[in-house]
This record gives sequence, structure tokens and C-alpha cells, in this order.
Amino acid sequence: MIISLKRLVALKLRRSRRYRPRNNLFVILEHSRAKNPVGDISMGGLSFYYLDKGLKIGKGSYELKLAPSNGPPLSGVTFTTVSDNETGQLIFQKQKIKRHSVRFENLTKDQKTRLKFIINQCSAP
Repeated sequence: MIISLKRLVALKLRRSRRYRPRNNLFVILEHSRAKNPVGDISMGGLSFYYLDKGLKIGKGSYELKLAPSNGPPLSGVTFTTVSDNETGQLIFQKQKIKRHSVRFENLTKDQKTRLKFIINQCSAP
């Protein structure tokens, strides 16, 4: 399997280890009731999948709310968009699904504590 040089460099430059959620962990965007599944999560950011309906997701336009299956949600998370890419047609043939990656910014001490708890409870070892 060929891995691009850019991907290898990006993996070595990560500050925080990424975890795959084992339990149900969702992102709920402001003004939406849709639960978008989380692809991976770390103390520095996360990625999630969503159905593209033409809305732009940008800093300040939405609020991220992490909703684990157990416990209260983590809301009011400020973020910066890192990437917003469409997934392949082989996975979702009749829907336009995108993978959105964000980096957290200015988390409070309480938000960091709650995020650590969510990662410990919802991620695979």
C-alpha cells in the first residue's frame, strides 16, 4: 500500500494522539438536530461525517456539541476548520457525504476535563 509523503509528515507532526470512538459519539451542529458520527477524536480536534446539503461550515457560523451516549454533552466548543472533503462514491453511493476535520480553539479548563472524560469513555483502547 502506497502512503503519500505528505500523509507521513502529517502523522509525525500531530500533537495529540487520535482515537476511534468505540461507542456512539456524535457531533450536533447548531440549528440542526442531525447527529453526525465522529470518525476520530483527540484533545486537539476531531473529524466527523455529515450529509452535505449546501451549507458551509466555518468558524463562528456553527456551534459544535459533542453528544456521547452516556453523560451530558460538551457544548460551546470553538473550532477552526482544517479540511472538508467529500468521501468516495463507493462508500455512500446515493448521498453526498463529507468528512469535516476541525481543530479546537480556546477550550476552558472545564471543557478540557469533560473532553478527556469523553475520550476515555468513548474510545477504543
